[in-house]
Amino acid sequence: MFTSRTDAAQKLADILSKYKSRDQTIVLGILRGGAVLAHTLSRCLGLPWDVLGIKKIGAPFDPELAVGAVAPDGSIYVDRWIKEHYGVSDDYIEGTKARKLVELRDQLNYIRGSSSYGNLNSMIVIVTDDGVATGATMKAAISFVKNKNAQKIVVAVPVISPETFEELRGLADEVKALLIPEDFMAVGQFYLNFQQVTDDEVAKLYRSIKGENIS
Repeated sequence: MFTSRTDAAQKLADILSKYKSRDQTIVLGILRGGAVLAHTLSRCLGLPWDVLGIKKIGAPFDPELAVGAVAPDGSIYVDRWIKEHYGVSDDYIEGTKARKLVELRDQLNYIRGSSSYGNLNSMIVIVTDDGVATGATMKAAISFVKNKNAQKIVVAVPVISPETFEELRGLADEVKALLIPEDFMAVGQFYLNFQQVTDDEVAKLYRSIKGENIS
């Protein structure tokens, strides 16, 4: 159990100590909760950080059920099993993707002044979030970072479901987690304080000690 996202990030930094002050290494935090972790990891590990925007594409009958996710460059991850099992149409996915992409780019422009990202060639990229359930947003993030030519991708999260942990091990070079509980139901169950993070809060963090970004 974590008291807060900051507490979780401080504990996570302990198992990422080999990356402390390492050259050509950056921490990317998935909006919004992951940005809080990235900011704290940046300070604990002496690494630059940046915000990574990924938008979930919810199922038409349940917005909380992720059928996929879209990245800032328009690339998309689709959970084929959910799509086929629930009969989600291609038209719905494409239409929702277009709408979510506009929202995402506006959000990133507000928080970091740009929705574009530079090349990550030869860099070690630590991708973090406050937790991972089905993994749709994390899978989209991994694909996005791979397209930016990262040398190595390290997924680092406080808590993750066992099934998704195994899936991500096949997609990233390294997956680090503090908790991999069998009784995983929702990320929030592992935090005493899991209040929603706002764009304003992330923007304030980003503008304070942003460090070296990749815009």
